Amino acid sequence: MDSMDPIITSYAIFMDNLINSAEDVSHLHYCGIIEHWLGSDAEVADSFNKLCRGVVFHNYIGHLSEVYKEVNTYFKYKPNAWKADLRNKYFKNPWAIISMVAAIILLLLTFAQSLVYAYYRPPNS
Repeated sequence: MDSMDPIITSYAIFMDNLINSAEDVSHLHYCGIIEHWLGSDAEVADSFNKLCRGVVFHNYIGHLSEVYKEVNTYFKYKPNAWKADLRNKYFKNPWAIISMVAAIILLLLTFAQSLVYAYYRPPNS
């Protein structure tokens, strides 16, 4: 690392890219990534979003450039983006997951019943 690396700037912009809402701050706090002593998660999100307003910075410069590349590579792969989208939109609630598993089991049982009936018909009496 050379003396001109923008360490603080790259960290602040990286956190600004991660934090867009109070829910993001809450999740990062829950995971032990950040700690704050401000009044609310919304204030932290607002602070990070205002902190980097107007800053010109290239993601390929600084000590977090590899992290940017890895994150971008991960989300450019479509199945990862679809999985994240499904999880965030439809499976936030545990009941949604339980109902999905139940629906899949019912479909499999229906399919098995159709196969059994198609191949093992009772003889005509």
